[in-house]
Amino acid sequence: MRSSSRAVPVPPAPGAAVASSISSAYLWWAMTSIVLGGYISVLTSHIMNMVLPKMMSDLGTDVVTIRWVVTAYMIANAVVMPLSAWLARTLGARDLYIGCLFVFIGSTVACGMATSVPMIVTFRVIQGASGGLIMPVSMLIMLDLYPPEKRGLGTSIWSMGASCGSLTGIPLGGFVAEHLSWRAAFYLILPAGIVALFIACFIMRKSPRERGIPFDWWGVLTLSTAMVALMLALSNGQRDGWNSTPIVSLLLIFALALGAFLLIEPYAKTPIVDLRAFRSSQYAIGIALCFIVGAMFNGGPFLLSLFLQRMYDFSVQDAAMIMFPSSAFLVLLTPISGWASDRIDARYLMTLGYLFYAVFGLYMMFADLRLSALALLIIYFGRGLGLGLSYVVIYPIAISGLELARGKTATTLLNLCVTLGGALNVSMLAALLEQRQQVRYALLAETQVLSSVGTQQALRALEATAAQIGGALAPAAHAKVLLSRLIDQESLLLAFNDAFSTFVLISLCGLVLGFFFRRARPPQR
Repeated sequence: MRSSSRAVPVPPAPGAAVASSISSAYLWWAMTSIVLGGYISVLTSHIMNMVLPKMMSDLGTDVVTIRWVVTAYMIANAVVMPLSAWLARTLGARDLYIGCLFVFIGSTVACGMATSVPMIVTFRVIQGASGGLIMPVSMLIMLDLYPPEKRGLGTSIWSMGASCGSLTGIPLGGFVAEHLSWRAAFYLILPAGIVALFIACFIMRKSPRERGIPFDWWGVLTLSTAMVALMLALSNGQRDGWNSTPIVSLLLIFALALGAFLLIEPYAKTPIVDLRAFRSSQYAIGIALCFIVGAMFNGGPFLLSLFLQRMYDFSVQDAAMIMFPSSAFLVLLTPISGWASDRIDARYLMTLGYLFYAVFGLYMMFADLRLSALALLIIYFGRGLGLGLSYVVIYPIAISGLELARGKTATTLLNLCVTLGGALNVSMLAALLEQRQQVRYALLAETQVLSSVGTQQALRALEATAAQIGGALAPAAHAKVLLSRLIDQESLLLAFNDAFSTFVLISLCGLVLGFFFRRARPPQR
C-alpha cells in the first residue's frame, strides 16, 4: 500500500469564519442598527444637560435635586458596563442588545411622561442601566461581523454613533431648551431607536448562548461599590468641595472597594473583569490610552464651550455652532482613519492625532479676546483631527494579542475606561479652573498698587467711564469696582489658558504611550 501525504488544512479562527460568511447587505443592515443604538445612548446624555434649567423651573425644584437626573444616569451607566460581557455570553449578544434597546426606549418615554423628580430619577436609573450596555454589547456584535484584519474599519463605523450623538446633542438640546418643552428632549430619540430595534429584531441573526456560567458576585459587589462612590464624588466634588468630609469619605470607599476587587478578582472562576488580559502589554497600554481618549473626547467641548460662554458671552447654542464643524469633521474622518489603520502602522495615525490635539491646546494656552469666532472655529479643528486619527485605532490593537473570546470580553473594560476618563477630566478641569482663577486674581491684584502711576491712570480712565454711566456710587468708588471686575475677567482668561495647557500634557502622554503601541501577533491556536 502506498500512502500519500496530504496537508491537513488549518481551520480559520471562529470569528474569521463567521465574518467571512456574512454578506455585505447584512453587514450594513447590522451596522446601521449598531450606529443608531450608539447614537441614541450618547445623544440622550448630551441633550439632558441642556434642558435641566427648564426642567427645574417646570417641576418647581432646586439645583441640587435636579442634578440627580444626570447623576443617577451616570452611576447606573458605569455600574452595568462591566456586566456586559457576562450578560452577552449568558443571554446572547443580539438578544441582550434587543432587550437594552427596548428598555432604553421604554424608560425614555416614561421619563418624558413623568410628573415629578423622583419619577424621572427612577426612570433615568433604568435608562442609564440599559444605555450603559448598548455601546459595549454593540461592540461585541461588531467584532463578530468583521474579521481581525478589518476591525479598524469596523470599530470606526461602530464609534460613529457616539460621535454623531455628541455632535448633534448640544445644538438639539439648545433648540429644545429655547423653543420646546423639556419633555421633547426624551422623545427625540424615538425615530432612531425604533429603527435600530426593528433591524435588531427582524434582520440581525441570533448570537450563541453559553449555559451555566457562574456569576462573579463578589467581583460585581466590590466593583459596583467602587463605581458608585467614584461617580458620586465626581458629581458632587465641585459643589461640596474636594476636601469636604462627604467627598473624602466617598473617595476612601472607592479606594477600599477597588483594592478589595483587585485582591479577590484573580481567584474568581469567571471574573467579571479578566485581569489576566493585562499580561498583554498592548492591552495595558490600550487601557491607559482609553483614559486619555475619554479625557480628550469630553474635555475639549466642555472647556471651550465654557470659555465661549463666559469670555465671549455666547449662548449655549452659539457656542455649539462654533464647535459643530470640527465635530462633523471628526465623524467624517473616523471611518477613513479606521480603514487606514488596517493597512498601515497605526502609530503614524496616532502620532499625527496627538500632535494635532496638542496644537489645539497650545493655541488655546495663549488665547485672548482678540481671537475672532472664525479663528476659534479653525483652532478647534485640532480637536477633531486629533480624535479622528487616534480614537478608533485603539480598540483593535489593544485586543490584538488576546485570544478571541478573551479579547471580546476585554473590550468591556476599554469602554469603561473611556467613560471614566471623560468624567475624571471634566471634574478635574472644573476644579482646576476655579483654583487657577483664585491664584491668578491674587497675583494680578498684587500688581495693582493704588499709588503706582499705571493704576492711577487706569482709575482716572475708569472714573471718566463711571461718570458717563452714572449710578448710586461716586465715580471714584465706581472706578475701583470696575477695576476689580477687569482684574476678575483677566484672571478668568488666564485660568482658562492654564486649564487648556492640560490638553498639551495629555497629548504628550498619549504620544509617548502610542510609540509602544503596535499590533501584536495573534496568539497561536
